[in-house]
Amino acid sequence: MRAHSTLTRRLLASTVPVALLLGLGANPGLADPMIGTNINGYGIPGAIDTPSAEMLPDATLGATLNYSDLSRKNALVFQILPRLTVALRYARFDSRPNGNSETRDHIWDRSFDLRFQFLDEDPDGWMPAMAVGLQDFMGTGFYSAEYLVATKTINPRLRVSAGLGWGRLAQDGGLGSPFGDRPGPDTEEGGKPNVDQWFKGEVAPFISATWQANEKLALTAEYSNDIYACETGIAEECPRGVWLSDKDELKNNINLSASYQLGENYQVSGYLLGGNHVGLQFSVAMNSSQAPYPSGIEKAPAPVRPRVAPSADPDGWSGAWSADPTAQPAIQKVLSDALDKEGQTLESMSLSANRAEVRIRNRRYMQGSQAIGRTARLMTRALPPSVETLVITTSEDGLPTSSVTLRRADVERLENSEASQIANVAVISDADPRPGDLTYTDGLFPRFRWALKPYLSTSIFDPDEPFRYEVGAEAVAEYEFVPGLVLAGTVRQRVLGTTKQEAPGNLTVEEYEDMDTDYDENGVPRVRSDSRMYAGNSSPTIPRLTLSWYAKPTETVYTRVTTGLIERAYGGVSTEVLWWPTNSNLAIGAELNRVKKRDFRDVFGFRDYEVTTGHLSAYYTFGYGIRGQLDVGQYLAGDKGATITVEREFANGWRVGAWASKTDLSDEEFGEGSFDKGVSISIPLGWGTGEPSLRRVGGDIRSLSRDGGSKLRVEERLYDKVRDSQAGKLYQGWGRFWR
Repeated sequence: MRAHSTLTRRLLASTVPVALLLGLGANPGLADPMIGTNINGYGIPGAIDTPSAEMLPDATLGATLNYSDLSRKNALVFQILPRLTVALRYARFDSRPNGNSETRDHIWDRSFDLRFQFLDEDPDGWMPAMAVGLQDFMGTGFYSAEYLVATKTINPRLRVSAGLGWGRLAQDGGLGSPFGDRPGPDTEEGGKPNVDQWFKGEVAPFISATWQANEKLALTAEYSNDIYACETGIAEECPRGVWLSDKDELKNNINLSASYQLGENYQVSGYLLGGNHVGLQFSVAMNSSQAPYPSGIEKAPAPVRPRVAPSADPDGWSGAWSADPTAQPAIQKVLSDALDKEGQTLESMSLSANRAEVRIRNRRYMQGSQAIGRTARLMTRALPPSVETLVITTSEDGLPTSSVTLRRADVERLENSEASQIANVAVISDADPRPGDLTYTDGLFPRFRWALKPYLSTSIFDPDEPFRYEVGAEAVAEYEFVPGLVLAGTVRQRVLGTTKQEAPGNLTVEEYEDMDTDYDENGVPRVRSDSRMYAGNSSPTIPRLTLSWYAKPTETVYTRVTTGLIERAYGGVSTEVLWWPTNSNLAIGAELNRVKKRDFRDVFGFRDYEVTTGHLSAYYTFGYGIRGQLDVGQYLAGDKGATITVEREFANGWRVGAWASKTDLSDEEFGEGSFDKGVSISIPLGWGTGEPSLRRVGGDIRSLSRDGGSKLRVEERLYDKVRDSQAGKLYQGWGRFWR
């Protein structure tokens, strides 16, 4: 094989993986991606250990549990875009004593995968689907591999995949190194993309075939050059040199499996690796577009009430009623009661002979457009016939965000039409922050709300204990003095759990407290690495107790000031300003905080460490429900840098995102992981129950808790508070306007 120039090798090694990200805007002329049903041992569509060019249905969230005597691999996979698959894996394998830890004889390793399908198959021709992928592309690289793969449907029951693999997929049967030698991974600190490894070293072929025996059973065979060289001791050198390497070698390169579909979402598989190693796998996949209750099970809204003819109500049509001072209070009371039954709070109202504006707080519906639609219906039933202009303004804790203006005649005319038709005649604008002639609903303020409920706190992906949990009771209370001035707090009492108070490093709790310092050996403030010192309290804790003031000084500017116990580890003052016109895809924000570290046990006590932290932030909403965010500023440890966040939100409320922060801390100062990164998942509770609700389940998943790149955890930040009532989000969920 002719050797490539150094420049050619570098271009090929860099531009192929970069295409994974640049290809997000896939050519609209392409057909729909090839969809696969079989999940391989790494948690992505494929055969057994080799990949395919198949995708999962868009917005599918899946998980796998894979076990054999060679490894244990647990993975989360998400089809973030129709052609882009991402996976987060957590794998365990045995290690030599003291190879990686003085206390463990095994390693839990975290890894990420990316796969992009850049070509779809031609079902009537010879062209296959093709994809490029990066497997375990940063950090320790225990399972590091890159590949190009093609998949072709031979007939409705048979699909064949073939490709070329590097790294893990080329441990045997190499054909040469077309792009240069493959350096070993940098495992001193880990967590960095191993760019210099991508598509380097030996390349080897792989091939697989899957036969769909019937609707439930699929049989797969593959030829793989992943021969588990480190696990079986064949390889002389393996990452970190900690593999136990005492397993039997594979007898051959053939792997076989049988997969059985259990209902629509579950799959169980048994497989044989190399003729002598048996394994089992369980997979689950949920498609966000296929909710258990697609239309919801909420009660139908009240129908629109068409106005009577002018001859039947001449006083109502003339507007003479507006001169009666008792008219608005009576109408506002009737409308307030009706909205309350629909899960809306009528905050204030203005009323004239031909125009009515209501400011509502949506307490129930995930899609703000559904709350607006139901409010419009009720307004047609409560208002005199002369009122033609309906203005529905969404309020978030006293912040008027956006106003939807409708002609009453359009509401009456289009009730039984598609939601897009009412969207075409609706006008969404920035809400006027001035109260004008708005009248607050009697008895609404001050408002006191409270709830007593159980809580579950979990921690995953820790090398010492992969899953930790805490269960207890939580009391939440909120007192709103006037619109925008809110006192809120939470009290928790732990009942049981595996989470316990622990000191960082190898110190005991007593030793760490005796040191009386909030700095590590490198002089970096311990702003998060000692977070377990706040856990395991048997006495009640107060995670949050704050007084917040929200205001809107102009039509496009929002402000917030929060003071008190802001989060479990910090108290102080947090200020924020956000510029966001309702019809703009761009928002700009700034936040400045002065906080002090809280005591580990005394809920009202503080330690010596205090810091000023803050960021300038830019938010942009792209097409396809994708949101990007850039934060630049100073973090809790005093380090300076930036955070990039990318999130996709689906029409049904699912949110999946990822973030990465890089600051001026060196790799040594930051520690294992090199920089802060993680993924987030947020699923509306109503998606699974069918009942309308604003509650969500999910959270952040990060590989490690480090001090660098750590931000203050402030609840009710302005962007998150107002995002659901901005024009872009309202239009995204407009299909539920008439629901």
